[in-house]
Formats: sequence, C-alpha cells, structure tokens
Amino acid sequence: MELSRWLLRTMPPRPLVVTVPGGTEARLAVERCVRERAWGTAFSPAEANILVVAGVAGHALEPLVEQLWGLIPAPRTRVDVQAANDAPRELDVAVSALHNVDYQHKQATEALSAGDRPESEAGRQEHGSHAEHRSHHSAPSGSGHAEQDQQQHGHHEHHGHHGHDMDGMQLAGGVPMAGRADDRDGLTLDQLHVPLGPLLPLWPPGLVVRTKLQGDVIQQAAVEVLGIGDARGDAFWLRPGRPLKARWLDASAALLAIAGWADAAAVARRLRDQVLTGTPQAEIAGPIRRWGRQVRRSRTLPWLLTGVGQVPDKPSTPRALAGDALTRLYRWVDSLADPKTSVASPDVADGTPWAVDVLPSVLEGRELATARLIVASLDLDTDMLTVREAHHG
Repeated sequence: MELSRWLLRTMPPRPLVVTVPGGTEARLAVERCVRERAWGTAFSPAEANILVVAGVAGHALEPLVEQLWGLIPAPRTRVDVQAANDAPRELDVAVSALHNVDYQHKQATEALSAGDRPESEAGRQEHGSHAEHRSHHSAPSGSGHAEQDQQQHGHHEHHGHHGHDMDGMQLAGGVPMAGRADDRDGLTLDQLHVPLGPLLPLWPPGLVVRTKLQGDVIQQAAVEVLGIGDARGDAFWLRPGRPLKARWLDASAALLAIAGWADAAAVARRLRDQVLTGTPQAEIAGPIRRWGRQVRRSRTLPWLLTGVGQVPDKPSTPRALAGDALTRLYRWVDSLADPKTSVASPDVADGTPWAVDVLPSVLEGRELATARLIVASLDLDTDMLTVREAHHG
C-alpha cells in the first residue's frame, strides 16, 4: 500500500481535454492552466490519466463521454469544467483525486465488480445517473468494454462464411466488419466504416465525420454536429470585441500540433493567451513576428500541407477558406503580423456553416491520415452553429 501511495503521489497529471459545443471558453482556460502548470497533454485515452470535459455534455454527448472514459486506464479521474473560472479549481480537484490511493482503490473495485455482473446489469450500472457520472468523488463504474460506434446507421452488405450470415458483426473496438466494393481503379477492396469525432483533442466540438474507407482512402464522408441543442455556452469567437489574432493563433496551434510541431504550437498558445489577457500590442508584436517567421521558414510544413484540403476558389467560397491547408496557415500568419488587425466584427459572416457543408467533398478521395489536418485547417467554429440554431429553432 505504501508503494502504491508513493507511486500515485509522484504520478504526473496527463489530461485528455475534449470540448463539447459551447465549451470553447472553458477549453481555452483549461489549456492555459495546463500550460502554466507545465503538464503534458494526452492525445489518446491510453496516454491519459485525467479526462477533462470542457463545457456541459448534454444528453447527446454524455453517453459518448462515458465510452471515452471507459477507455482510459486506471489510475484515472474525470472533471467537467463548465465555465472558464472553474478551470483552476477543477484541475486541483482532479489532481487530488488522481493522487488519492483510497479513491483510486474504490474506483478500481467498483469497475471490477461491474465487470463480474451479467452484461445487462453492468450496462445499467455504467449508464446510471448523470450526477453520479460527473461526481469528482465517486467515479463512474464502467464495465471496461471497448468503445462502440453507436452513431453508425449505414447499410452493410451481407457476406456469407461457411454458410453463416456475418452481417452486423464487429471487430474489436466496435468497428463494423469490412464489406467489399469496387474502388476508383476498378479493384474490389475491403470497405470499412470509420467515424471521426465527436470527442477528440484538437477537434471541433461535437463534429462527427463518418467515413467509408477503401484501403486508407476516404471514398465517402458524411458530416453532422452533435450536441448543438444542449450547448449552454455561446459562440466565444463571435463575441463583440473578441481579438481576431487570438482566434488565428488558436487555429494555428491546433494545426501545428496535429502536424507534429509541438514547440511551435506551444508558442502559439502562449501568444494566444497573452492576446486574450490584454497584453499591449507593442509588447506582443515582436514575438508574434518571430514566431511567424519561424513557421514560414519551415521546410516540413510545405511538404506536409501543400495540396491538402484544397478548396476551390469560387465566388461562393469564403476568402479565408480558399486554397489548401498551407495557404490557410500562411494566411493566418500574415494576418497576425498586420498591425491593422484588431477585433472581430459581429457583421462579418463566419465561414463555418459553408465549410461544414462542403467538408465531405473536400475529404473524399483523400487519405485518412490527412483528415485531421484538413479539418484543423478549416478552423471550424461549431459553437457558431448553436447561435444559428437558437435563431432558427
């Protein structure tokens, strides 16, 4: 027991931060706290020991949050940061629970007990009241089953095997078994349905992209945004007086992090936080220019982003979204260096609704490995859709 206490006390926090619609401001506050505390962040459940939900997960997303929670290995804890001001306190609570051997032992015992019950009873325990799931002192007692895609409604072809019908069977992780279809070259290849989102780090809140793959190429894509009706926050980036530079730095940080340039992404987040806290323009202009020159000098980014997520430059295309991922990144960098750039105007239309509509056509024919780069380069502010639904609902 003493060894367990020592190991838990010395375990570094590693949060996995996921954002739900309306949670952008909370997410920014969490990222700032994590940066100031010099914590490492997780990009998958296997790396994490703290699940941080930024915003309020409503009925549409809470079951998916619980599935994600079930994928995080013990020791672990979960906190819900519903407002920006709650971030420091909730992260303190998370660390305390993570380092508490009695809490972790109780949680592990409940999880094992749930796993020994019949499946129906364990399922009822796993999907109990939301109040119990969100408690910081009584963690969910999930059965530990792998995450399943509950959102897939597509039709699957029937393929017999030794006379048995295999339709509806799933592989480990809940991915439906592959069917077969002709690809664009006329070859018959396995066809696999793979959903992306809605709970990924560095991912637009609530966005779900359901892909149909052949090999590693996206043959078809369908897009929807979950949880808009449950959102309690507003569109943070569209508030009057919100600095445009902070949004562009935030978008750049996400794209650079997904591209694998963690250092440049960290600098972008630090500069973003300085802009949001009102650092004088004269003080921050120099660091922004130096960061921009560093990004522009990179030889890897052109190799990685050129031609990725190409958006046709048509009259209907928002100017900020035209071109490929590299063009959009450079556009943000150049705008950040422009001293005339100040704040967002409520009269300026956001390109998110247009981008959501065209995203399937932009993704189709691309390799799955580029999908997250494409989505990040489009800077989708799905919180903006909550405003539109409120006006037209």
